[in-house]
Amino acid sequence: MRLNPMPFALAVGLTMLVSAAPASAEEDGAALYRSKCSLCHGKDGQPKPSFAKKGVRNHRDPEWQKKTTDEQIRKAILEGRKGTLMRSYEKELTPEQIDALIKHIRSLVPKS
Repeated sequence: MRLNPMPFALAVGLTMLVSAAPASAEEDGAALYRSKCSLCHGKDGQPKPSFAKKGVRNHRDPEWQKKTTDEQIRKAILEGRKGTLMRSYEKELTPEQIDALIKHIRSLVPKS
C-alpha cells in the first residue's frame, strides 16, 4: 500500500506559512525602536544621562507624551530635528513602520 504524500506536503507548507507570518505592528514597532531609537532614547524610552544632557527626549515622560501629538512625532522621525542628535529616517522607514514606531513610543509611558 502506497501513502499519498500530499497531506504531509500540505501540512508542512501550512506550517511554514504560519511561521513566516508577519509580526504584529507592536512587535514591529518594538523591534524598530530597538534598532533605530534605543541607542539614544534608551531601551525603555529613557535616555542615559549623557544623552539626556544633549537634549535627547525621554519617551517615558508623561508630560511630553501628553503635549506631543502623533504628527509631531512623525515629523521628527521623517525630518529629524536640526541642532540635535535626531536625524531623518524619511528614506529608511515606510509610513507603516513609522506608525508602528509611534504606537510603540506611546506604549512607553509608565502606567499609573
